[in-house]
Amino acid sequence: GIVPAGEEAEGILIGSDPEEETQVVDALRAVSGRYAAEDFRLDLLKEHIRRDMRLLEKILSLVEPIRPENDAKLQTLKERLSQEPLRSGKCLIFTQYADTARYLYENLNPGGKRDDVDVIFSGDKSKVRAVGRFAPRANPEYRFQPGDSELSMLIATDVLAEGLNMQDCDKIVNYDLHWNPVRLIQRFGRIDRIGSEHDEIFGFNFLPETGIEENLGLGEILRERIKEIQATIGEDAAILEPGEKLNEEAMYAIYERDETKFEGYEEDEGDFTDLGEAVELFRQLRDEDPEEFERIVSLRDGIRTGKRSKEKGLYVFCRAGGYRQLYLLDHDGEVVSRDFRHTLKAISCERAEPAVPLPVDYNAAVMRVKERFEREVRERLAERENRRSRNRGQRYVRRELQVLFAKTEDAAVRERINALERPFGGPLVSAVERRLNQLQRQGVKDDELLQELEGLYSRYRMYEISSRREATRSEDDTPRVICSEALT
Repeated sequence: GIVPAGEEAEGILIGSDPEEETQVVDALRAVSGRYAAEDFRLDLLKEHIRRDMRLLEKILSLVEPIRPENDAKLQTLKERLSQEPLRSGKCLIFTQYADTARYLYENLNPGGKRDDVDVIFSGDKSKVRAVGRFAPRANPEYRFQPGDSELSMLIATDVLAEGLNMQDCDKIVNYDLHWNPVRLIQRFGRIDRIGSEHDEIFGFNFLPETGIEENLGLGEILRERIKEIQATIGEDAAILEPGEKLNEEAMYAIYERDETKFEGYEEDEGDFTDLGEAVELFRQLRDEDPEEFERIVSLRDGIRTGKRSKEKGLYVFCRAGGYRQLYLLDHDGEVVSRDFRHTLKAISCERAEPAVPLPVDYNAAVMRVKERFEREVRERLAERENRRSRNRGQRYVRRELQVLFAKTEDAAVRERINALERPFGGPLVSAVERRLNQLQRQGVKDDELLQELEGLYSRYRMYEISSRREATRSEDDTPRVICSEALT
């Protein structure tokens, strides 16, 4: 037997398809040579595997009979969608999983008969187009394409959870709950925002079934996290359930800008610089000193300076595409805040204040922050990539390339594999998808597979697509330092 342990084996198992059992076992066998079976407690391991198999078989026997028509959760959603307030107007349905998004679309819009319903769960579709069709008033810059129709229902994963304006909509449904309440708040924030013309915003959450909740405790985890948020900054609406105790005193303190009421909930407002204050400063600068404003706007990336400060440390602003992050670090290089207002307060100064020389180790300190940001960006991209659904042929190719990479020491072969992995892991034209499925059915492997992929890469000019993607990525998504400041 084999013991499929290690990163390569884990990658194969994660990307495997249950209908490709023989190929998965072969792939695992190819990467499992580094661990000797006698180093494991095989009898105990086998017993645990048999127990897991019995448990999985029982789970399968329980869920296998469930079809859409007797899926109580789906039928409840359908019933609610046929009633007010969900029946009229626009509705945004969120789920955490790409497969669930696809399942909902297929059952809420069978055969794609309704042109006012759409789904988006990965980078395969344009977010701009989906959001523009769903919320044209909130996105007046979007121009409808021939054949486009306005959407009344949009099913989405959290690919749409941040940074988009969808306030044409007044109803949101969370088909499943993310463990992090901030993610739920971000979802509601797509529609409950300035510019909404709706007097009421409706939110519906599918809570875990009682038995599941007893075992997983997801709802309880969320409730505790929400209590922390409510106690700290308050919320002006329930996040999870209507019965939540809202911290109205804290919220009214925010609305009324009454610092005496707000004491005890967070630090004195005077300790921070408000975002509105910063925006107003730049508006004033633009109107009163347009030349200086234009100079600031035109500054190159990577600019740096230093200022006198009671708190010694470093400020760095990094960006990769639409993902931006502020870092405020102490003199030991530890991140003390990413909060916008806190950071803005630390770096603010009078216009005439002179810059001070940079410390000797300044560049190294900034590069450490950039490396940290790059790791965060890679993790975000990896999470997004893991959510994206690949077809069977793509999964097969990815797995076989991993196997070949693991078992070869030839640097040239590894370089060929690296060159092919990204283009064949992204969106593909249908002809390439069909050929990959054929390669999977034929069991093409090793160098023969590499030659086939290189042929497809050349024949369908995938290098042009890759170049365009890389150009876009290098322009928009490459992690870079926008500016930094030494606090000395």
